Amino acid sequence: MKLKLIFAAAVFQILAVIAMLAYAYAPIYFGKEILLQTTLYDPRDMFRGDYVRLSYGFAGIYELDKRDSNLSKRQQLHGTKIYAVLKQDKDGRYKFDKYSFERPNGGTFLAGRVDYNTANFGIEAFFMPPKKAQQMERDMMEFNATAVISVMDNGKARIKDIVIEKPNAGESRGH
Repeated sequence: MKLKLIFAAAVFQILAVIAMLAYAYAPIYFGKEILLQTTLYDPRDMFRGDYVRLSYGFAGIYELDKRDSNLSKRQQLHGTKIYAVLKQDKDGRYKFDKYSFERPNGGTFLAGRVDYNTANFGIEAFFMPPKKAQQMERDMMEFNATAVISVMDNGKARIKDIVIEKPNAGESRGH
């Protein structure tokens, strides 16, 4: 009896880890691929390794109303679910349209959580080997970059890749 209980507990733990991994990677396999303009810096974390930290220009939730310095209001929103509604432009990229605290009925959107002054959507960091992260940082100082992101219908998103937009020979650089 005791051996069966230990075996069941071990199987449960393994299944729980598999379920968490499946949930985390689901957007890559089942999501809609979109392109978002991004900027980055390359931090180094002793515990998490090398990664690039990404900014999309819309995570600063209080950019909408910088006059509101009421900290208690910000604290009340901390942890609240928020949605960033995206619109596709003529060149096929997606751009931020608006925030919503209600889940949009359609269209493309990212689901996140409010963290005082920012909104986190789970696409702010992209892990890569150290040399690649350093090269990516150097390239992004000179060229524009686009994040290739998979977004599910519920707004859960995952970064698939980062593409550096280097101009072809003879073209001028544009930022």
